[in-house]
Amino acid sequence: MELARQELYARVWETPMSRLAAQYGITGNGLAKICDRLKVPYPPRGYWAKKAAGKKVVTYRLPAPDANTPKSVTIIPSPPPKKPPELPPDIKLKAEQARESTSQISVPERLVRPHPVIAGWLAEHDRKKQEARRERDPWRKSLLDPGEFSPSDQRKHRILNALFKELERHGAKIKEGERRTLYAELLGERVELQIREKQKQIRRSLTEREKRWHQPGDRDWKQELQPTGYLVFAIKTYLPNNLRTEWLETAEKRLESFLPDIIATLVAAGPLLVERRRQREEEERQRRIAEQKRYEEQQRKKQDDNRWRRFNGLAVQWREAEVARNFLNALKETDKDLGKEVGGLRLRDWITWAEQRLEQADPLNHGVEAIFEAIASVNDWTYRD
Repeated sequence: MELARQELYARVWETPMSRLAAQYGITGNGLAKICDRLKVPYPPRGYWAKKAAGKKVVTYRLPAPDANTPKSVTIIPSPPPKKPPELPPDIKLKAEQARESTSQISVPERLVRPHPVIAGWLAEHDRKKQEARRERDPWRKSLLDPGEFSPSDQRKHRILNALFKELERHGAKIKEGERRTLYAELLGERVELQIREKQKQIRRSLTEREKRWHQPGDRDWKQELQPTGYLVFAIKTYLPNNLRTEWLETAEKRLESFLPDIIATLVAAGPLLVERRRQREEEERQRRIAEQKRYEEQQRKKQDDNRWRRFNGLAVQWREAEVARNFLNALKETDKDLGKEVGGLRLRDWITWAEQRLEQADPLNHGVEAIFEAIASVNDWTYRD
């Protein structure tokens, strides 16, 4: 859709941005960026709520465009999100079987024969309480005493106890990591689990003690988190195929009713995580192969460049030998009296010395085969610079 700047201005003041953006198939943030690019003002936050309440609102005027402001814009709808990949048939069947077999799972009102992980928590709690009882210092006693389990904590234990036992019947292993991190081992893959009570932010009045430190201009309330009584079960590990990872109970549906779905999700997650690990290992193997090929190609090129460098060096050496030979022949023609002594040697001896050096210096004197043998012996480490 192509919109003129004036038309876009009129529309954003007639319809809320989010609703208007949905009509164009884009996000509200995308529409705001288009308005910014065309220098089109749009209603601020709270504008439509104030207008609906009958309060006075201000409409911003459209400023005159400058030389760089576009006169119109073409809005292209964002492509729809891709559908999540479906589960492979065999994994989908296992998940459905797990959901059906656990559809009648129940969480007892009392914790009987707790799972080893939960039994460990209870034993640790009892140990701390006994240690607090033996402490005589009131301050240290208050620090050591963990207090009693809340009804929410007791319910968490019962739910997890039922969940852990059922998961282990489906082949999982429930373990506890550092800092009491819970995780299930599924086909060798680690899936981190968490159960917590949902919190909500509230504003409360200041206590008498807090009012003592209250300064003029400070807020007369404090914001803090308060338990809601609703539990949340979450899988903290990323799961492929957009599998569900969080279940929040409501007043109509308790967390206990989600257990079959949670178990089915974890049963499906095991083979998916195994396949993802296999793919990553294969990608890593291919990456290493490609890296090795690149390295070998670099070394081959370096060796080839070094051989060419040796070839050019021998060519320079041959050219220098030719220059030296011509120079020596010119010396012979210049002075025929070779019996003179210079530096402790006669001239004929100097001539003989120069001829021997020329014999060694000229690469052609060693033959073509020797030249290419010298080039072939060059490797990628021959020249270090």
